[in-house]
Amino acid sequence: MNEVLDTLSFKEILGYSIRAEEKAHEFYTKLSEKTKSSIVSSRYMSLANDEKMHKRELLKLHEKIFGDRNIEVPEKEGLPPHEGDVPIDTVRNLIESLDAAIENERNAYKIYRYLAKTQPKHNKLFNYLGLMEKAHAESLSEEKNLYQGVVAKNPEASSSHLDLVGSFEERSTESASKTLR
Repeated sequence: MNEVLDTLSFKEILGYSIRAEEKAHEFYTKLSEKTKSSIVSSRYMSLANDEKMHKRELLKLHEKIFGDRNIEVPEKEGLPPHEGDVPIDTVRNLIESLDAAIENERNAYKIYRYLAKTQPKHNKLFNYLGLMEKAHAESLSEEKNLYQGVVAKNPEASSSHLDLVGSFEERSTESASKTLR
């Protein structure tokens, strides 16, 4: 990826990153709205808010450096695509969506690490954003593993609606009430 980034201007990479944060915010917001579990919904909204904050900080930097918020988003072969519009109606779709999100978070990490090295004046910001994206990728990987484990034990769950996610709360409530009896 660095070879492609080397061919772009800082303004283009910044524009690409801003658009990626915008798409990630939309993606996590949609995930939050789809799940029936309040705890999982809150988690996705937290991710969406992180991405919104990243975009805001990048736009402030863009304005400081370039004097405006008119971003240039390059259409360059070799750049990873932004989050897509994957239907998220079943657990199988959710797992596929998490795969895409993990890959996008890893790509964002790589881009911010690249920017931290090539833009030393702003390396603190880019290192921090990279750290956050890396943490997102790692936590999403663990979450995907959790869902895959549930599906491995109950294969029919993969084609069920997102009730599987909501069932975590139901099961823990049932367990708690049994424990209290």
